[in-house]
Order: sequence, then structure tokens, then C-alpha cells
Amino acid sequence: MNQTLIDVTALPDTMAYRQNTGQAWQGDVVDKPVGHYVRIEPGMKVLRNARPISFGIPGGGDIVGTRKGKAFQIETKTLTGPHAQQQKTFQKVWEKCGGIYILCRSSAAAQKELLTKIP
Repeated sequence: MNQTLIDVTALPDTMAYRQNTGQAWQGDVVDKPVGHYVRIEPGMKVLRNARPISFGIPGGGDIVGTRKGKAFQIETKTLTGPHAQQQKTFQKVWEKCGGIYILCRSSAAAQKELLTKIP
């Protein structure tokens, strides 16, 4: 994915960035000394009032960008990685709204398809 992002952003008139999707936790850091109530080891954080935060759009591409004024998303996969149903649904809606969606299994393929779809 990183190589795809590097290669795509090297194209003239193209801007792209990594779109993360997932979940993380936030809350108030509990500042207790090691061994107090919970054994806290270096690097650990204990949160009070912990709550999950979801970010990104489920099914959205790994890379989002624009080329010559046209929006695109690129979903990167390994040679055998499946295209999940949630990703297929997102692709259908994205393309229906006029966006370019590329499913690629190599950096060269992503760059070639982007140049084909937006010359």
C-alpha cells in the first residue's frame, strides 16, 4: 500500500492520502504508580471512562485522492486478498456518485488503471 501511495502521488496533477478505517479507545488517563491496584508496566495506559471511537468509512478505499479534478479511491489487496462485501457495496455507491474506484494488487496496476481512467 505504501508503494502504491508513493507511485500514485508521483503522477502529475494528482494528490492522494492514506485513509484509515478502524476503531481506537479514548478516555482519561489514570495516573497511578506501578503496582497500585493494577500492575502498570512501562508503555501501558489505563483509561478511566474508556469509550471506543470509530473512524473512516467502512468499506472505503485505502487511498483517497483527486486527479485532474476527479475523485478516486484505491483499495489495495495482496495477490489473494478478497474484496469484502462491505467494500463492494462502497464501490458501487462511490461509482454511482461519479467517483473512480480502483481495486489493485500491485502498485504498477494501480498507477496504470488510474492513468487509464483519468488520462
